[in-house]
Amino acid sequence: MVNVIFCAHGQFACAVLDSVRMVYGEVNATAVEFVPGENAGDITAKLEKLVSAHNEQEWLIAVDLQCGSPWNAAAALAMHNPRMRVISGLSLPLALEVVDNQDALNVDALCEHLTAIASQCCVVWQQPETIEEDL
Repeated sequence: MVNVIFCAHGQFACAVLDSVRMVYGEVNATAVEFVPGENAGDITAKLEKLVSAHNEQEWLIAVDLQCGSPWNAAAALAMHNPRMRVISGLSLPLALEVVDNQDALNVDALCEHLTAIASQCCVVWQQPETIEEDL
């Protein structure tokens, strides 16, 4: 079982978790907000509080942006916890994949799976060009 935390700017992480719950019901995931007036240290403290009770377990923190404050805070924690991974690109498709696979895969296999399917999460629909029929 991989423990999961969604962490993002504003209320995005909570909104993603709410949307995941619409699809799956209750899930084993937590959300951490990064609100105006906070800095990476504040996020680190929130994350440490969640992780400290289960520090020996595997963790995946999914953040919205690479190199943003949530990323920096999570990466700072992961530097001291070899069982923790951080992945950027938090979206509803990624979050659904995380909770759908967190029981079946270890943290490294889960990260590998997520990066493999990432390009499938962004699809462009375009109306096909019409072909004129011969009259």
